[in-house]
Amino acid sequence: MDTPIKKTHILIIDDDEVMRRLYGSLLGKAGYEVIYSPDSVQGRELARRFHPDLILMDIEMPVENGLTASRRLKEEPETANIPIVLLTNADLSIEAEKWMKEISITDYIQKGISNDDFIERVGKIIDRRTEKKI
Repeated sequence: MDTPIKKTHILIIDDDEVMRRLYGSLLGKAGYEVIYSPDSVQGRELARRFHPDLILMDIEMPVENGLTASRRLKEEPETANIPIVLLTNADLSIEAEKWMKEISITDYIQKGISNDDFIERVGKIIDRRTEKKI
């Protein structure tokens, strides 16, 4: 009997519903299972509950921004090893990039990149995580 292939789960945390649906649709077509959250508080809870393979997190959100939420996720034992990729419209400052490294953010993606480049970047991040588990 063949062993079923485990689906890769990606949690998208973004307060912009259009962006969540756009990225979710692209990722779904590429074969990923997508979980959605409209804010970082619910997103952190979903991360604890589902242990996704990757979190895509918007930086600019009300209540709690993506950097703060990422730091909190990295401090919690049950979510500390989940790779986090920040989504942003802005060019990140040197200080922001330094802070990302300090809290072990995996990468960031500019929201304006092409759909193909987005899927390629996510795929490479997932592949790196898979290689580390082997």
